[in-house]
Amino acid sequence: IKPLLVFVFFLLGIHFAQATLGVDLSQQCLVNNFQCLVKDGYTYAIVRCWESTGTSDPNCPHTIYNAWDGGMKAVDAYMFPCAGKSASSQVSALVAYLKSYNTKYGKIWFDIETNPSSGCGWSGTTSNNCKFMSDLISAGESEKIDMGVYASEYMWGKIMGSGCTVASKYPLWYADYDNSPSFGGFQSFGGWKSPSMKQYNGGETLCGCGVDLDYE
Repeated sequence: IKPLLVFVFFLLGIHFAQATLGVDLSQQCLVNNFQCLVKDGYTYAIVRCWESTGTSDPNCPHTIYNAWDGGMKAVDAYMFPCAGKSASSQVSALVAYLKSYNTKYGKIWFDIETNPSSGCGWSGTTSNNCKFMSDLISAGESEKIDMGVYASEYMWGKIMGSGCTVASKYPLWYADYDNSPSFGGFQSFGGWKSPSMKQYNGGETLCGCGVDLDYE
């Protein structure tokens, strides 16, 4: 039994050594804050760059700069789209906004969840929302950006419908607040068979910044 236990702990050690932890945030965070996060073992950041109102986030460019300067190994952006405005126009405007600040980033993630902003909520018809998602993807392809989708199984089903698979060839960053940095318990949805990243906790304050916690 003892050799078996040693082997199990060895495998667990490999798993945790390979785990990569990160944060996502929708507010300004300074260089020293990111340096603290890096010291605590977080290696990547995803910064909100497009707000639910369908407008650019003024904190985005400098927060991305700060993340890089603070030692993050990877920095992405996320877009909270407004369904009441043109999908293609919003994607083009975001890409142009990031370019205007000479912002270095990896992916742009499309944030699919309930939108509380006036005039920006999702349609009550899932097929309309799925078409909007398809338009976001097409716009991203036209802009030649690296992209992915953020959604929970519940939100995707409620907003897009369980049969909407238009984004399934792109990476999935899914939300499941089980406080577990692992993909255990993932249930396939939206055509995704496996995730690329998980948001496993939210509403945390770490190193002076309000963040959600992520795993990949």
